[in-house]
Amino acid sequence: MIKKLILLLSVVMIAVVVAFAVMKFTDTAVDNPDKVEVDLYFSTKDAMYLKAESRVVKGDNLYRNTIQELIKGPESPTLSRTIPDGVKLNEIKVKNGTSYLDFNRALVENHWGGSTGEILTVYSIVNTMAQFPEIDRVQILIEGEEIETLAGHLDLLKPLEPDKRLIKEE
Repeated sequence: MIKKLILLLSVVMIAVVVAFAVMKFTDTAVDNPDKVEVDLYFSTKDAMYLKAESRVVKGDNLYRNTIQELIKGPESPTLSRTIPDGVKLNEIKVKNGTSYLDFNRALVENHWGGSTGEILTVYSIVNTMAQFPEIDRVQILIEGEEIETLAGHLDLLKPLEPDKRLIKEE
C-alpha cells in the first residue's frame, strides 16, 4: 500500500514539474508576461471598415510598442495600412482615462486625405488604444499641439471614444 502511495505521489510530482517547465519555456503572450497579445485595427481592402489583426508585442512600453506595430502596417494581405509613411510617435501619456498620442507632422502632411481615409486613420488609432481597460478616450496631438483636424473632416480638438461600428467582424 505504501509503495503504491509513493508511486502515485511520484507520478503527480513529475506531472507538476513537467507542466511547470512547459509553461515556463513556452514563448507566448499567455505564458510570458513580457509579451502581450494586442489587436491592431487596419483598413479592409475596400476601405469601408476596420478589422483587427492580432499581434504579440513586448509588455514593457506596451502602449508605445502597440502604436509602433500599428505604424508598421498589417501583416495580412487582406488589410491596408491606415498610418501614412514617415509617421513617428513622439510621446504617449495616459491621464484620467485619456491617452494623449503625440505624433510628428507626417501624420498630417503625408495623409492621403478624404473623409473615409481620415476616419479610418483616426479610429484605427483610437480603437487600437481603447482596447486597454485604463483607456477610454484618445487625444491626437501633432508635435505636442492640439490640431483641429487631420484632413478636414473630423474634429480632433477633443478626445475621441472608440467607434465599434467601424469594426468588421468575421
